[in-house]
Amino acid sequence: MGLNKKKVKWISVIFLSIVFLVVTVCIIIVSQKEQPNDDLRMAREALSEAKEAEADVYSETKYKESVRTYESAMLNWSRENERFILFRDYARVITLARKAKKVADDAKEESIQKADNLSKNVDAAFVSLGKKIELYNKLFKNLPIPKSVFDAFNKSKMFFSESKIAQGNGKLKDAEVLFKKAEIYINHANTAAAQMLRGYFADYPRWKSLANDAIAASRGGNKVILVDKMAHILYVYQSGKAIRSYDVEFGPNWMAHKERAGDKATPEGNYHITSKKAGGSTTYYKAMLLDYPNAEDRARFAQKKRQGIISRRTGIGNLIEIHGNGGRGFDWTSGCVGMRDRDIDDLYRLVGSGTRVTIVGSIEPLSTVTNGTDF
Repeated sequence: MGLNKKKVKWISVIFLSIVFLVVTVCIIIVSQKEQPNDDLRMAREALSEAKEAEADVYSETKYKESVRTYESAMLNWSRENERFILFRDYARVITLARKAKKVADDAKEESIQKADNLSKNVDAAFVSLGKKIELYNKLFKNLPIPKSVFDAFNKSKMFFSESKIAQGNGKLKDAEVLFKKAEIYINHANTAAAQMLRGYFADYPRWKSLANDAIAASRGGNKVILVDKMAHILYVYQSGKAIRSYDVEFGPNWMAHKERAGDKATPEGNYHITSKKAGGSTTYYKAMLLDYPNAEDRARFAQKKRQGIISRRTGIGNLIEIHGNGGRGFDWTSGCVGMRDRDIDDLYRLVGSGTRVTIVGSIEPLSTVTNGTDF
């Protein structure tokens, strides 16, 4: 009985010795394997520094890559820790952690560089965009621009203002995004308005001929009215010289060629005063009725109807006048030429029925109208 106890005791000692030996060997083996803790810590620190440098804003692609790589490293680390200690292999975890750190470091440097470049270039960019907005204000603001173009211009001003505020608050990436929006809208507005203006001046040779002919017709001593729509001025010529000039207003759609009733466009061509109205004979202060439509207007109207450009149910319109109640500072008539009451008083005394009225888009060429501005 005593012998058996001794035998059991020795077996226990031997077993414990073997267990101790196995554990010792495992510890030695595990200790010889490279651990990922330091690399994961350095990757976390690099990501934190990149975030502080706003790499998620200025180096978004690289920053997101570093985050994804770090998350893969952590996932692999978790999987390895679930395995038996002797079979754990952290090589992949370490590789991913080191890659995450490198990409995060690169993202931080790129972010710092981009932010610095944005800060250096933003003033010049603002000046350039400001000039484009100034160009619109100078050349196109007072033209009857389509609503879509007008809205684009207003949006460009809004985004430009917001961009400057963002830049002032140090939000350079937000400033850049807002700046690009402002630039897109102002480029659209200026391009569309420039195309419209150039297209309108395609008729300049005809206008010049009409104006020259009107001035020539006044050289015999007759008074001739010459209306310059672009300048918004009505001239009275006599003996080849302008003896009067008045500011005038037109229909809201004055740059369009008058085609039909209700289009609020002011016609262009040669007309004559057919009657003078005052008191109860006119809804305005005073008025002088023109013989619109003339033969040329009727021929053009008929042709466009045949071509289907104008509906067959549409009328050509009439009752185009030079009248008072003007001086409002904007184009408001139904296609007529509006004047201040004191000015039409003067004109009313100066001219009579039968006086020639020539209306043109512009007396001056486009280069003069724009003061040689490159647009």
